[in-house]
Amino acid sequence: MASQKNVMSRRRFLQTSAVIAAGSALVACVPVSPGAQNAGGAAKTTETIELSYITPDRELENKVKKIVVDGFNAKMKDEGKPYQVVNVAGPATDNDIKTKVTLDAAAGTLADIARINGELIADFAAAGYLADMGPYLTAWPDWAQYYDVLKPLATYDGKILGLPGGSTFTFFYRKDVLTAAGISTDQPKTWDDFYAVCDQITKKTQAKACGLPAATPWGGGTWGEGFKMVWKSFDGPIYDEKDNKWVVSSPNLLKAFKVYETLAKNKWLTVDELLTPNPWEPIKYQEFPQGKTVIVTGGEWQWTFDWGPQGATPIEGLFDKVDRWQFPSENGKPFTYVDGGVGDVVSAKSKSVEGCAEFIKYSGSNDVFCSTMKTHIGGPSGRKDAADQCPDYKTIVNGKMYAASQLFETGVTYKFDRVGAAKLSDGVGRATEDIITGKATAEQAMDAFAKAMIEALGEDHAKKS
Repeated sequence: MASQKNVMSRRRFLQTSAVIAAGSALVACVPVSPGAQNAGGAAKTTETIELSYITPDRELENKVKKIVVDGFNAKMKDEGKPYQVVNVAGPATDNDIKTKVTLDAAAGTLADIARINGELIADFAAAGYLADMGPYLTAWPDWAQYYDVLKPLATYDGKILGLPGGSTFTFFYRKDVLTAAGISTDQPKTWDDFYAVCDQITKKTQAKACGLPAATPWGGGTWGEGFKMVWKSFDGPIYDEKDNKWVVSSPNLLKAFKVYETLAKNKWLTVDELLTPNPWEPIKYQEFPQGKTVIVTGGEWQWTFDWGPQGATPIEGLFDKVDRWQFPSENGKPFTYVDGGVGDVVSAKSKSVEGCAEFIKYSGSNDVFCSTMKTHIGGPSGRKDAADQCPDYKTIVNGKMYAASQLFETGVTYKFDRVGAAKLSDGVGRATEDIITGKATAEQAMDAFAKAMIEALGEDHAKKS
């Protein structure tokens, strides 16, 4: 990967350097005095309400952000509304952006509008850091155009926190490498099928089999780009809806940990790379493009952000060389995982929640999507009418983004974004690191994980099955 600024989230989505003070980017608000209203309902005033907007500092996202911010500010000026959005560049990578927004939120200085890691959403909402956008969004006619399957993933305790979005997560594999070695490219239906492919790759090629995210250096990507899908592939409880507790020790969780143990013990996993400071760089931006690692996980943004012509490491002939497999499952029914959540959220302490709502709705309009996708499209639209309003959507990126959106209704999803998800994410990073380095068996790692999670979350939020 050429630059730290090109790192993807997690994915949502591998973000995060020095923590800067959000307060220094906030411009003091001059209250809008009540008075005459214009035809659009906004107060006539020469004063401006400047709304800070923080996102991770990544090159392509910055280009899209500029288009949206400039367009919004021009629209507000034309309509005589007082709102203007001011850019705040946050850290680029997962751990640093999480640290910054967490500190800012606790200090009451979170930017008016923020793009934050999905695993933080429930904790932020429970702490009262985020505004309820439901009254603004449900009254917006375009709300009906968002996929119903995604809407619950943008809510917490009955409150809508922003516009829903989603990605389809799968394995990506180098079909050219498999074909050249005489290895079948048929979809592995079970984990045993998957292991058989990994074994053939190791025996028939010089490549490494699998770059499944694991360990602590990957940050939230270990949780968001791999473990959630592995856990979901086994039947059993993850979160007990009746008593609102994570199930942190169970047969299905043990099976998920054993996937990592099996891959590492058989040398099918890129263990050395996973222990480097930025593991996505050697795995996704060096070895996969070179055909030296054959299978990786991720979402459809990788068609553009990672390996497309303008991506971190372009793969020539990408659509001929790379394809997707669904995740194998215990029951032999492979699945595409739909990981959804909320986009930009609004601080409960914002200078103007109403102004932020104007921005959220503007950024979610098809007019904006039609424009920004020509600069960068990182994933499928969460709107059902996107292809009708933006005809190029069906063909851009070889139709991969549109095809992904068609899986929203049929893919498997799960609401992982609940109170304590950030701690589970960190705990899974530690557990998988101990497993792949041989410091602990899967059983030992789960026992340590359960103990740590019950201690960290309390018995009110975590339990053993």
